[in-house]
Amino acid sequence: MAGAPLTLEWLGCATFRVRVAGLTLFFDTYVDRVPGTGSSGVSAVGVSEADFVFLSHAHFDHMLGADVIAARTGASVIGSYECARLLRANGVPDAQVLPASGGETVECGRGVRVRVFPSLHSCLFAGSTPDSGAACIGDLEVSHQLRRERVAALFNLIPALLPQVAGYFATADAHSSRDDGGPLTYLLETPEGSVLITGSTGYWTGIVERLHPDVAVLATAGRPNVDGEPYQGSLADYLVAQVELLRPAKVVLCHQDVLLPDVLPALDVGPAVAALRDRAPAAAYVEMAYGEPRPVLSR
Repeated sequence: MAGAPLTLEWLGCATFRVRVAGLTLFFDTYVDRVPGTGSSGVSAVGVSEADFVFLSHAHFDHMLGADVIAARTGASVIGSYECARLLRANGVPDAQVLPASGGETVECGRGVRVRVFPSLHSCLFAGSTPDSGAACIGDLEVSHQLRRERVAALFNLIPALLPQVAGYFATADAHSSRDDGGPLTYLLETPEGSVLITGSTGYWTGIVERLHPDVAVLATAGRPNVDGEPYQGSLADYLVAQVELLRPAKVVLCHQDVLLPDVLPALDVGPAVAALRDRAPAAAYVEMAYGEPRPVLSR
């Protein structure tokens, strides 16, 4: 309903469903997850309402399901040019595909718009830890060629480590990309306030320090990427620094849940949450559970 408050609903990984002003917006569409990683109870074929879909990048754990949701709902899908290529290859009509690279503003109607900003993917080529309080250092100035070589090797490991879900990843490779395609961050602006939604653990300092959303949804997976290089410190330190730049009233964390069974477990965000509460107390931490719409802009 047009008069209902904005609600933010976490569907796992970095996928969120937002309902605002009678509109339904998806940020990422990874609802058909790898078997054994849990479920929000939502499936791509079960989605019957979506006005806009905003894709953070082209990896399977972000854009898988976008073509299905677009076909079922007629939603416009916004994403990188790599996302656009995959959507078209999987039958999404050109009229529904809005490629973006940052700097665009998507008018959704009813006083709602989404501004698009360039972002950065976490450093898959660099060492990381599932403990958000443990510092990681090194891996600086790694060449683009070596970065790609390491990331390709990482993706090639998945079928070997998880042969029981090889069929799942064969399908995923046809509907997503092993290249991120250029990550994007989205600032949702509404009459109630603004929500920044990130899909990966990275940012350009010169961009985020000027945004100041009311609510910041921040990804936590992997080694953080700041201005193109691996963050030298812990994820907790990174999040505190990011929040100090953004100055939101509330913080929501995402992408901390299980990504691959027995291979990439859930992240221990306890140290990060403690650091945020201790060192950035002006931003209230909002804990989310799967499939529970929250009126995050309400006082």
